[in-house]
Amino acid sequence: MNKESKLNYYTYTLNMTILNILAIILFILVGGLVLFIERHDNYTVTLPMTIFFILMFVWLIIHEILHGIAFFIFKEVKKENITFGMFLEKGVFYCMCKQNIGKKVILTSLLFPITIIGFITLIIGMIINNYELVFLSVLNIVSSIGDIVMTIYFLRCPKDIIYLDLDDCTSFTVLSNKSLDDIKVPGIVLAKKGTYDKKKMKAKDKRRIVISKLSYILLIIILILIIISIIRIN
Repeated sequence: MNKESKLNYYTYTLNMTILNILAIILFILVGGLVLFIERHDNYTVTLPMTIFFILMFVWLIIHEILHGIAFFIFKEVKKENITFGMFLEKGVFYCMCKQNIGKKVILTSLLFPITIIGFITLIIGMIINNYELVFLSVLNIVSSIGDIVMTIYFLRCPKDIIYLDLDDCTSFTVLSNKSLDDIKVPGIVLAKKGTYDKKKMKAKDKRRIVISKLSYILLIIILILIIISIIRIN
């Protein structure tokens, strides 16, 4: 009998209200720590404000690209199963891996962006006293709150669990032959569970890039702002 036929599935949703509250707390803690450490230094602001806000938007996109790059580190992940998406009306950018992957793979992907354009760039920004880089790094750390709570969750899971993204960008599924009922993390809510059926539980939408209609409109507005800013600078 196939080992996967013996697995139970646990589908979780992300409680955005709780995550937003945790993000505010994290911003206060990280921002306060940075201000305390660098309170005697003068930070430089070199970019026009409009360009800086656009850069914030781009920074969030880079965050998701880094998730994807981390998936590609592992040979078993096929590029056709990686989906990037943008639902600005939900406040969500995402990268999903729509194939079964192990604990090591998902943890690597979760931690890659916060390490590269969070902690490392924050240290660099503090060393060179660059306000933009420090703020962008703090922004990335705070916006990684979903990745952080998921990391905490997976660190508490058995090492042989299997991770699976379906088609909902605010949920994820875990397969396990052991009970996961006692694993509880703030911001992650168990939506349903049962016996895993490989034929029924699979992603139907395998598009490489998914962007909502409202996101397209907002992207056009951002593009117009970029053009206006460039004209003003010149």
